[in-house]
Amino acid sequence: MAAFQRPQTVATGVYLHLRHELLSGTLAPGTWLREQELAEALKVSRTPVREAVRQLAQEGLVVMEPNRGVRVPNLSLAEAVHTYAVREPLEAMAAQLAAHNAEPSDHAELEAGLAAMAAVPADDFAEQLRTDNAFHGLVARLSANSVLEETIERLSQRVMRVKVLTRDVNSSALAHSQHAGIVAAIAAGDGAAAGKAMAEHIRTNLEIVSARLGRERPEGEEHAS
Repeated sequence: MAAFQRPQTVATGVYLHLRHELLSGTLAPGTWLREQELAEALKVSRTPVREAVRQLAQEGLVVMEPNRGVRVPNLSLAEAVHTYAVREPLEAMAAQLAAHNAEPSDHAELEAGLAAMAAVPADDFAEQLRTDNAFHGLVARLSANSVLEETIERLSQRVMRVKVLTRDVNSSALAHSQHAGIVAAIAAGDGAAAGKAMAEHIRTNLEIVSARLGRERPEGEEHAS
């Protein structure tokens, strides 16, 4: 594990540390998180560990199993496909609406989001995911549809479980190109192009996840992405 640094509170520190380990892939799917072992490793009491794990469970990054403990969840191909089957039309709609509703100042904010993603070191997976989430959250906000934005935010916990599997491609030339294409379409006020660019981006990531899980999509799911 990476070096543990204490921030303002111990519980917050444990949460941020474990979240970083999860998003960076250090804590792999299937890993059991033992409360006592974590407390000893981080040199803290069990109470802040318990609080941190509870918060991580609320985010969907760990699962709490009665009478067994806490583990990093395994992701099935079916869950990834089903999650992105919902994600794609929602975020495509958000991009389409953003193209119609975003102001020039919003375009500058989108460009800043691109720059923030590009500035993150390729091996800092946790920060790559954070800036990627911020970018997609911004597009949702610029849709000017509060219900859509809230729905996308609610789905983000499940989306994060899938994104962890593609954490290393966020810094790729393809990812940068696709994000830039989304921004360009929004800035041009081209809703159809913005929606198409967002949908293609999400499908690309699902294809990567599918390949990494090493299985074909379930029968009948060929159009789900």
